[in-house]
Amino acid sequence: MNSKNTDNINKKESFNSPAELICINCPAGCRLTAVQCGDDWDVTGNRCARGSQYAKQELTDPRRVLTALMRVAGGKRPISVKTDRGVPKSLLMECAREIYRTHPEAPVHAGDILIENVCGTGCRVIATRDSE
Repeated sequence: MNSKNTDNINKKESFNSPAELICINCPAGCRLTAVQCGDDWDVTGNRCARGSQYAKQELTDPRRVLTALMRVAGGKRPISVKTDRGVPKSLLMECAREIYRTHPEAPVHAGDILIENVCGTGCRVIATRDSE
């Protein structure tokens, strides 16, 4: 490998380069631009404060609500479940594995808390429908 290729591999992206996102907090779908300024982010393009909060959260600690199917011991079909709030994106697969390993006893009703603290995240896993 020549030195020109090595130089390109070792270069790190500048933290001052703008990040572009589309806000998903409401139907407006604002196009956001965020530039890191020290420890904070300068966000433009948002029509409300929620857009700025969304961009900062997405760039520093992205989270997702996890939806999955869970088998119920004694149930005919799996039930749909979801977390009550966003799980750190880096833990999604680990949380999904914990959900798939858990088999609550029937009957299960929509709204039942099936896992109190999935993978130590503080998020609860909740049934979104009744078991049959």
